[in-house]
Amino acid sequence: MHVHLSCVEQGGDVLVECWPLEAQARQDREERLREQALANKELIRNLAHEIKNPLGGIRGAAQLLEMDLPSPDLQEYTQVIIHEADRLQSLVDRLLAPHRHPHQVGDVNIHEVCERVRSLVLVEFPRGLEIKRDYDISLPEFRGDREQLIQALLNIVQNAAQALTERIAAGDAQIILRTRVARQVTFGRQRYRLALDLHVIDNGPGVPETIKERIFYPLVTGRDGGSGLGLTLAQTFVQRHHGLIECDSVPGRTDFRILIPLP
Repeated sequence: MHVHLSCVEQGGDVLVECWPLEAQARQDREERLREQALANKELIRNLAHEIKNPLGGIRGAAQLLEMDLPSPDLQEYTQVIIHEADRLQSLVDRLLAPHRHPHQVGDVNIHEVCERVRSLVLVEFPRGLEIKRDYDISLPEFRGDREQLIQALLNIVQNAAQALTERIAAGDAQIILRTRVARQVTFGRQRYRLALDLHVIDNGPGVPETIKERIFYPLVTGRDGGSGLGLTLAQTFVQRHHGLIECDSVPGRTDFRILIPLP
């Protein structure tokens, strides 16, 4: 049992909170995630700028070289350089995206966010995938950045859909979008009276054990061709709302849980 004492603002009383060791372990894990996110943010920013500066020179040199080639057949090689420079530029832009755009705060209806993401993913995967709704319509609106929350949820749902390739081919792939109100919940070492409790649940193969503890780190991916940035950006956007993303995964069921404080 872990005991935490804190002073109540009014009345001078002392609040005593007791948590099972499991809850303490969860808080320690949250603290590590938060510290890692801060370290990642600084590392990503520095690394992206270091990569971006020479990219323009490499691309420009390849274009000049292409103009002076004696044979058009050799342009295949300069096109590889240009294409890869453009790909790296796109990667750098995605790395820097959360730090470039200011927080645009407004009233957010989480079910409008869910419906937007659902429609986008079903356009990408029109057959073999069912995205079920399980909404608590009593959830209140809250202040937040709607576009960032759409992007965060989209990254998670797209990841889930991409992990369901075999089930999509078999026609029995399923993703559930579930919203609930969490009451008297503690995360980020703070107690909240109400919080949004949003789950993205899929029936895919699960997160590989080798990366389960690192899935929110940048450039970590369990999928061939994946950039390893989707979940990192999702966590960054949710943390901007004082929230948290957790993952519980076993073969046949993966549950990404988003917690965001409510007014």
